[in-house]
Amino acid sequence: MLQTKVRRTIQLGFTLVEVLVALAIFAVCAMMLSAQSTTTLSNRQRLIEQQIALWVAKDTLVEQRINADGRSAAKVHLMTVRQEKKQAGLEWQIDLTIEPTSNPQLKKVRVTVSRVDNGNRQDHHAAQLTAFLEQ
Repeated sequence: MLQTKVRRTIQLGFTLVEVLVALAIFAVCAMMLSAQSTTTLSNRQRLIEQQIALWVAKDTLVEQRINADGRSAAKVHLMTVRQEKKQAGLEWQIDLTIEPTSNPQLKKVRVTVSRVDNGNRQDHHAAQLTAFLEQ
C-alpha cells in the first residue's frame, strides 16, 4: 500500500478574497458616513439661516410696536410693505402685511422674511411671524 503524506501548511495572512471583502465593507461604510456628514452640514447651514431670519422678523415686529403711530381702526386698511435689510452678512427681503381685524383696537401684522441671493429672490420663506398689535 502506498502511504501518502499529508502536509499541513500554516496560513500566515489573509487571502486576497478576504482583503477585498474587508475593503468593500470599509468603502460602503465610508460612503455612508460621507453622505451623512454632507446632510448634517447642509441642515446646519439651513438652521443658521432660519434662525437669522427669525431674528430679522422679530426685529421688524419690535420696530412696528415702537413706531406705532396711533392711527384709528377706521383708517387701517390692508397694507403691504416690502423692504430689504442686511443682517449677519446676508441680504433679507421683508414683506410686512398690516390688516385690520374684527376688533377695532387690534391690527394684524404678518412679517415674512426671505433670503435675497445675488439679487434673485428665493421662492421659499425662511421665517414668518404673525402678531396682533394694539392700534
